Amino acid sequence: MKKLRFCTNKQLDEIMIEQFLHEQGAGVDFGKRIIKLHPKLKSAKSLENTEQKKKIIHLYVYNYYRSHKEAISQSIKNLQKAWHKKEKEFVAVTGQFFMDYQFPKGKYIAYASIVNCNPRFLDSKTFQFFYKKKLADATQTVAHELLHFIFFNFVEKKLKSEIKILTEEQLWDLSEIFNVVVLGSAQYQNIVDKKYVFPYPHHKPLLSQFRKAYKDSCNAEEFIKRGVTIIKTKK
Repeated sequence: MKKLRFCTNKQLDEIMIEQFLHEQGAGVDFGKRIIKLHPKLKSAKSLENTEQKKKIIHLYVYNYYRSHKEAISQSIKNLQKAWHKKEKEFVAVTGQFFMDYQFPKGKYIAYASIVNCNPRFLDSKTFQFFYKKKLADATQTVAHELLHFIFFNFVEKKLKSEIKILTEEQLWDLSEIFNVVVLGSAQYQNIVDKKYVFPYPHHKPLLSQFRKAYKDSCNAEEFIKRGVTIIKTKK
């Protein structure tokens, strides 16, 4: 895996803000989360005219980045320094858990964001992190998103027949609960502060089953296979 780079991407922030203003998932209303941080964007959410909406978001993001330039820059520097101290161990621990399976090729860039949505982009191996997060929380976000990249590549290459019984939404559920259980485990205790490892509200009822499945598994493949069964049979 390439050494993770950190930078800003205002255009990506604009695109993601427009998308997540109307996004909900697993018990989280991302639009409300954005408006709580940036009340001035409330007017954009209610607009049906796409061009007007884009214009409001663009102007807001431009002004925000200009007035918070130093804070965003410092956040990036702090997280980059903290992560690069843990990166080697993260890659080693993850590689061992995935039975020496290699991280897929990609850009591996973490983009600072002014909203707390933290999307990842599997094709490019890039993701966003909320620049105002505490350092330990932001470090968890980095580990979480990187784990997604190897997880999805692994199941596509190694477990294609096993995951074909899942819908796209079920596979997403599996990936998120997988991350919560794995990153909250002892093997990542020197990398991630588990008090910042939070499940989505709708995933909480499945955590005990997944934690038992993790304890009964020797590696990622066994855990994922057990996870598929749990997801498929959940009521």
